Amino acid sequence: MDLETLLDRINLGEDQDIEFKSADGGFPNEVWKTVSAFANTDGGYIVLGVKETRTGFEISGVRNPHVLIKEFWNNHNNPQKLSFSICGNSDLQTLKIEDRNLVVIKIPRATRTQRPVYINNNPMIGTYKRNHEGDYRCTDAEVRQMLRDASNDPQDIKILEGFDLSDIDAETLKSFRQRFSSREPDHPWLALDDSDLLRQLGGWSRDRSTGKEGLTIAGLLMFGRERSILDALPHYQLDYQEQLSGDPETRWTYRLTLDGKWEPNLFNFY
Repeated sequence: MDLETLLDRINLGEDQDIEFKSADGGFPNEVWKTVSAFANTDGGYIVLGVKETRTGFEISGVRNPHVLIKEFWNNHNNPQKLSFSICGNSDLQTLKIEDRNLVVIKIPRATRTQRPVYINNNPMIGTYKRNHEGDYRCTDAEVRQMLRDASNDPQDIKILEGFDLSDIDAETLKSFRQRFSSREPDHPWLALDDSDLLRQLGGWSRDRSTGKEGLTIAGLLMFGRERSILDALPHYQLDYQEQLSGDPETRWTYRLTLDGKWEPNLFNFY
């Protein structure tokens, strides 16, 4: 970050991707929550040497930037403090404004396999995300989802416990057959019953190690009923918006979202 950009950001205040700390009493321990939050969201900048006043933020500077940088690296590279060393040497810089020094720390966005980035050796209480200008502790469900996403095993082939063909919307599957038939009228899959067709499409699977078989996440998402999808994936949401108007007062010109009037699986949404 160059000096001119930093000065502009100080005038604007904290936001989704920037956090200011005075660091007047040494390296602030609260910084580590923000490191986790930025890494688990979209990345951002932490600036040491800027304090908050009643009227906004002002540059206070840091007394010894080298000491702060050394303390940062000592903790950053300690797995008992930070689960993953997210920063590189080029992500830290010292900027000087008149006679005051600032330390700027760039936190990259963690990749899928690196998340969750957590602090104090405990992912369930040490994982944070960024929401506007604040850091919030992730719920157990959010942490578990990040851990699942970090796996190299495909999630969409997972067999769902307690789900069966009754969770598939028959009209959606019928529409799929009709569209498939119009493109490939002689395809042998069209002669299969629903469960065998789903098996060919990856919507129904059998675990060869256990012998268990059933509906997969992919099958439910593509052809499932709304209630069944939400039972399996409570945070599921589809939202399509067309914003064709130049009027800032018009939020959208057309919107399609979950409203109970249609089965919002991926096939119907497409």
